[in-house]
Amino acid sequence: MINDRFTKLADAEIGTSLSRPVLISGISESVAKNGKTFVRMTMKDGATEQTATMFDTSVASLELKGITKETIADVILNVNEYQGSKNFIVNDITITSDHSLSINDFIKVPPVDIDLMYNEIISILRNSSDDCNGKYTPLSELAVKIIESKKDAYTSSSAAVTMHHNLKGGLIYHSYRMVKAAENICEVYNNLDRELMVCGAALHDIGKIWEYETDPTGNAEFTVSGVLFGHLYMGASLIKKSADGQNYNPEKIKMLTHMILAHHGEQEYGAVVSPAIAEAFALYMIDNLDAKMYVFDEQRDLLGPGGLTEKRPFGMENRIYVPDL
Repeated sequence: MINDRFTKLADAEIGTSLSRPVLISGISESVAKNGKTFVRMTMKDGATEQTATMFDTSVASLELKGITKETIADVILNVNEYQGSKNFIVNDITITSDHSLSINDFIKVPPVDIDLMYNEIISILRNSSDDCNGKYTPLSELAVKIIESKKDAYTSSSAAVTMHHNLKGGLIYHSYRMVKAAENICEVYNNLDRELMVCGAALHDIGKIWEYETDPTGNAEFTVSGVLFGHLYMGASLIKKSADGQNYNPEKIKMLTHMILAHHGEQEYGAVVSPAIAEAFALYMIDNLDAKMYVFDEQRDLLGPGGLTEKRPFGMENRIYVPDL
């Protein structure tokens, strides 16, 4: 692991200098009050992403040195304090001399293998199959067909620009945990339709493959379609398009569409409608649960035992404490 060899950016102490390789995941140019240009660079170290400033330079001059977005670079950073926060200033930057390093050494990825998650989602979907006593093609076959046709995007896309699961593979990681939760919640609330629950969990965010464009470093940006339509509408539209003319249970197609449109719970949080069936409400709850648990997971990794966040993380009702157990 890259951070077994170098100090993490987040762990660098104010007043020190830090030398290590980083991945440049973003770069932009601005003009200071004195009229001189400076560059802000977003740097990934394999654990976190930090912004650093390099004064008296330009994007063009850095490009002449081979430094662009997605470059692995050796940097020397001064770690200062500015307005109460840690501030990184670039003293020097060059293309890395370590040719064994790759982008994957610097980007955050899910803690579960992508292929394992994909195969388990497909297996759980197939095991939920319900053909309504031979009358219809199982809804789970539709879910499998959609996911298999979108495999590359489904397994590589981020699930957000910021907030939860905003990493390469974040969409499948979020979907995987929700499919597992959906499968298990049916053991407790046995009136829930298992096939609807796992199909809803697997497909609830499928529209994000069009809502965001995820670059090789895991950074996501909204697409035009994402801004104009949003992932709930695009996901629901995909269900309709994929099911039209096929022998699926029309009531289940209707309910799956409703679940996708309602999985944000309330219209003020982006839902098209509020949940009107038990499966839609359960999907909304496990979606919210997984989003919140991801925040706890992140803070546990950043803070360590006994750590307490300085502020209340966005979307949470309190600061987060990591028990020292």
